Amino acid sequence: MASKHIVKLLDGSTHHYRLRGLNENDEDIAKWTKFCASVFSYKPNPPSPSYFARHFYNDPRHDANLVRVLTYRPDNNASSQEEDSIVSSVRIFQRTISMGPRHPPIETGGIGEVCTSPDHQRRGLSKVLLQDALKIMRDSSSRVGLEAMACSSLHASPTFQPVYSKVGGYKSVVSQWSLVPIRLQYFFSSESTGNQSVFMRQAQFPKDAPQLMKLHQIFSEQRFAGCIIRSETYWNDYVSAELGDTLWVMTTTSSSYHEDDSKNEDSEERIVGWISIRKRGGRYQLREFGADISADERDKETGEAKVTLKKPVNMAFVMKELLSKALSQAGETVEGDEGSAVSLHLPTVVWNEIKRDASILDSCHQIYFDFDGVQVDDDDGWMYVVFDESKEQTNVFDSTMRNEDPVPHLVWPTDSF
Repeated sequence: MASKHIVKLLDGSTHHYRLRGLNENDEDIAKWTKFCASVFSYKPNPPSPSYFARHFYNDPRHDANLVRVLTYRPDNNASSQEEDSIVSSVRIFQRTISMGPRHPPIETGGIGEVCTSPDHQRRGLSKVLLQDALKIMRDSSSRVGLEAMACSSLHASPTFQPVYSKVGGYKSVVSQWSLVPIRLQYFFSSESTGNQSVFMRQAQFPKDAPQLMKLHQIFSEQRFAGCIIRSETYWNDYVSAELGDTLWVMTTTSSSYHEDDSKNEDSEERIVGWISIRKRGGRYQLREFGADISADERDKETGEAKVTLKKPVNMAFVMKELLSKALSQAGETVEGDEGSAVSLHLPTVVWNEIKRDASILDSCHQIYFDFDGVQVDDDDGWMYVVFDESKEQTNVFDSTMRNEDPVPHLVWPTDSF
């Protein structure tokens, strides 16, 4: 349902706005995508309208009415039925997020694509839209077609964190990240040395989605708080479109994967790791990563597979192999000149596991990473507001800030709003 808003400026002038959700038609959505692109056109690499369209249409849970916009009536005629231009936007993303081991996931309303036309800034329009979005999310349990949202989440720069805290009661959660120097001159793929136990290739959808979904559940969703719970449809529609050809997988066959599998004639290709990186501000960001930390054991009586939390792969080896492919694709010269290096920004919990596993490998594998040059580079931009803290439901603050055994907070950049 639309509502009217009047803004009075210091010069005494009044301006009439109409708050509504987008209509479920391509024309209205196209107007919105063009508007968003125009507001962000100042960026060095500005997103196109197709970027916002992709975010919307590829989201399995997209809802046009959850894209909240303010439109402007330039004639200031409050009774006018004319539909004018979009001047401000906030989108609610319906997501399910993990709470770590031993706790069920919860529903969240993500806030993203917040933007206001430069001609209408400093009029409190984003505040109006955010308060409207918060009301929708708080009342979600009584709204048809919406899951009951336990909280809202967003990612904000330091400049805007006080705004979200004041207007919506959002609080920050620290995600621990590290900046690791990578020595390019020592990088090479085992494929180039004739090691045929593993293979690297670009991900293929929908073929790889079932395996990636299950592996991601064990690697991220069951271990961290804040991770987006990904369905197979989400992998096929959203992740595949967001990462495109930058998503690499490491594969092997069941015969090489199991040392004691000599009697198994099944040579099915198995994914044991995956990666995607992107360059941001002169360094690379680990946009997506995972490794198979489960062991596929077979029941002696039934022969059925049993999944446990044993780790059959060395994470340092998986990272080195896949990163070699990803960096080459990004234009870096692996096995390059002496002293050549790049920096990789990655979750600290992942880096600690890589560092641990690197100690198991021989010395030539360990020199890829400059252990002494690692820097702490945490991200405190993720913010949450819990709608009902009295409920017997674990929230992200309980999981990540408790004194005993806190759960690491991690949202993969792939899933950012």
